[in-house]
Amino acid sequence: MKHSLLSILLLCAVGACAQNMSFEEYKKQARAEYSSFKSARQAEFDAFRKQVNAEYAEFMKKQWTLVEEQPAEKPIEEKKIKPQVFVEEPLPQPEPQPQTEPEVQTQPKQDTIKTEPQEEKREALQPADSLNTPKLTFQPKVIAIQPVVTVIPIPTPTPEPIAPVVPEEQKPSKTVAVSFYGTMVSIGFPEPDPFSITTLNENALADAWNQLSDEKYDVTVSNMLDARKNLKLCDWGYLELVKAITEKHYGKNNTAVYMQVYLLTQSGYRVRMAFSKKQSRLFLLVASQYDIFNMTYYRCDGQKFYAIDGKADDMHICPAAVKNEKSLSLQIAQEQKLDKESTPKRSLNSKKGLSTTVSVNKNAINFFNDYPRAYLNGDPTTCWAAYANTPLDKSVKNTLYPQLKAKLEGLSEKEAVGQILNWVQTAFEYEYDDKVWGGDRVFFALETLYYPYCDCEDRAILFSRLVRDLVGAKVALLYYPGHLAAAVQFKDQVNGDYILYQNKKYVVCDPTYIGAPVGRTMKGMDNQKAKLIIL
Repeated sequence: MKHSLLSILLLCAVGACAQNMSFEEYKKQARAEYSSFKSARQAEFDAFRKQVNAEYAEFMKKQWTLVEEQPAEKPIEEKKIKPQVFVEEPLPQPEPQPQTEPEVQTQPKQDTIKTEPQEEKREALQPADSLNTPKLTFQPKVIAIQPVVTVIPIPTPTPEPIAPVVPEEQKPSKTVAVSFYGTMVSIGFPEPDPFSITTLNENALADAWNQLSDEKYDVTVSNMLDARKNLKLCDWGYLELVKAITEKHYGKNNTAVYMQVYLLTQSGYRVRMAFSKKQSRLFLLVASQYDIFNMTYYRCDGQKFYAIDGKADDMHICPAAVKNEKSLSLQIAQEQKLDKESTPKRSLNSKKGLSTTVSVNKNAINFFNDYPRAYLNGDPTTCWAAYANTPLDKSVKNTLYPQLKAKLEGLSEKEAVGQILNWVQTAFEYEYDDKVWGGDRVFFALETLYYPYCDCEDRAILFSRLVRDLVGAKVALLYYPGHLAAAVQFKDQVNGDYILYQNKKYVVCDPTYIGAPVGRTMKGMDNQKAKLIIL
């Protein structure tokens, strides 16, 4: 857009002054005109943002609402199903044909017994119509015609700031740097920076908002937005970076919390400021598209706002809001650009001879370790979708995927999925979360490649990621009480147990049913009662 406008201005300048100026003078004039236009446009943005912030500050002066604390919600606690080893079931045999009761005869002498010709005897045991002969092949045991289905929505775009922010270069600034999961990030603050929160009442906090709306803090807002873009941070990652930077600059205090609310508001997020008189403390409350487990929340304007750091029984929430603000998303749509710290290589070998080695980014593992567990639309079973839809790091795809693809080359779609299924079934060691972690925990696919143990949820999530990336087939998670498997939508006809949804067959693939091929359901699992989670 910028270059197109510049070209138009240059052409206009050439047409108007061709006889009086050189071409270099035309370009100089066009750039000056464009710079003037850009400055005027930015001035409009700045004026708009100042107006929004002034209205926000006025709203802060109103009495803040006392809101009752809501207890944190707990994840599903179920006794996990033990892994089973697949044993091939005997093929169905032809049913014996009814026979008439033989006549009672006197036993003849040995030398007078007659033996019927073998061909005649064989013909007598066969039905007249050979089409009725049972086929010795596996048949689907269960077809769920109307399954319970959850469809996970497409991630929403990253929130847009109130208005574009361009700081004045001549204003002095101080750089504050933090190591954000192994990645150095530097953000500018005014120099000097006199901002401080000392009084917790509506008028004082409104005055502080006007102070932050001064142009000298544009450098901080602009640098934060640039960091979000350059690091490709998800919403939770951006929230964590804002906290890290402000606490490094101001300390873990009310001033830092106030600045967090300001920066997130300017960045387009639906957040609220709150204070507790009993604790003499400010709180950052964040609205989320997901319901977050294990985190206290407060209802405001009919929506949940989560207390990121602590809680209070006398929480007063500021009702101020900005137009077009967006709630936090907990879906990670793209890989975040964290500096790489490679882990030692790990060997993962399947029973079918698929041998691989893999190394992951420890910085990404540390980030996932702090990621909140959450669910959508009041349905706790959707909690696994955010994990399953998170892409694997490019470095893993560049090293692990070629090893897997070499084994899949030349195979049919079903055979390729079967190889991946067996690799996940047999290359990883199963263990219960409560034994390893002291409670239930869900892994991103990258974590399953890193940690020495995993359970059914982790295997299903990794399997779904690999099949989508390497085979290109659609995959759903398949939830049974106490167990999570997967189901694949094949392009070709594939025999086996399946779930029918929108006239599409999702064939059961269970990464915890050790050695089971595509299309086999673990014993004890009822596909008629299973829930299909479409990724």
